[in-house]
Amino acid sequence: MRSLLLVALLAGFTPGASAQRMVSPAARLPGSHHAGSRARNSFNPLAFAAPAPNTFGNLGRNTVYGPGMQTLDAAVGRSFSITESARVQVRLEAFNSLNKVNLGTPNRFVNTAQFGTITEASTPGRQVQISARFSF
Repeated sequence: MRSLLLVALLAGFTPGASAQRMVSPAARLPGSHHAGSRARNSFNPLAFAAPAPNTFGNLGRNTVYGPGMQTLDAAVGRSFSITESARVQVRLEAFNSLNKVNLGTPNRFVNTAQFGTITEASTPGRQVQISARFSF
């Protein structure tokens, strides 16, 4: 279980150069820049603006939190003796057994139309596997 995911917002990326940090014009917007952990708006994208060209912004690192993650993995196993030296072990494992949707990180580049939205899940759906092991 992970409570919140830290997200670093960027203004753009040029190969071979460092990414520019974002400017937060918080004085123009009342309230917090956190809007919850919804898929459409995980944070308020209007609370941020791109810095001037060839400058760094003033937003601190990891100031926006993404959605948390909750998964429950479970396993059940049983060993059976066939003979004195032969055994069979049967095991059932379930990953994300509650089948909870865990949202991925929000789009963090301000110069894209999807800025602030979450477009994917960070964990797959429920997965179940059964295994058997014969030891002699």
